[in-house]
Amino acid sequence: MPPPGVKARIDRFWRALKRISQIKARGLENFTSNEDLVDAGERNLQVAVEALIDVGEFLIARMNWRTPKSYRDIGVVLGEGKVLSSKELKLFEEAVKLRNVLIHNYVYMAAEEVYQSLERLETGLNNVMCTFLDFMEKQGLDP
Repeated sequence: MPPPGVKARIDRFWRALKRISQIKARGLENFTSNEDLVDAGERNLQVAVEALIDVGEFLIARMNWRTPKSYRDIGVVLGEGKVLSSKELKLFEEAVKLRNVLIHNYVYMAAEEVYQSLERLETGLNNVMCTFLDFMEKQGLDP
């Protein structure tokens, strides 16, 4: 059974994804004109990606695979382990790059870009977490 921290991260991922869906439903115009929505969108996108990174690290450690050299490399290791498909790996890498921009270069990301990222990544983030959970189930790791 995964440590409670992993379960908490999975639960927080689902909350972040729900908030992303709610934020997107407000529409681009409402989003870009409301700083609170922009902040919430950025934060929940960051949290969702962080949760995927954390769960990915957990899987790698439990499977005794090589230690990733970077957050991006987590996806590569999971691809080598046949957890992620090439399409999911590409999305994981895109999400990690976006997370880095949100954390380190946030001043360069316009509200429109954040909204477009929410639209573009929501389904893919969901799919990657479902892939992780399916893998955990097949390996007997109870999330």
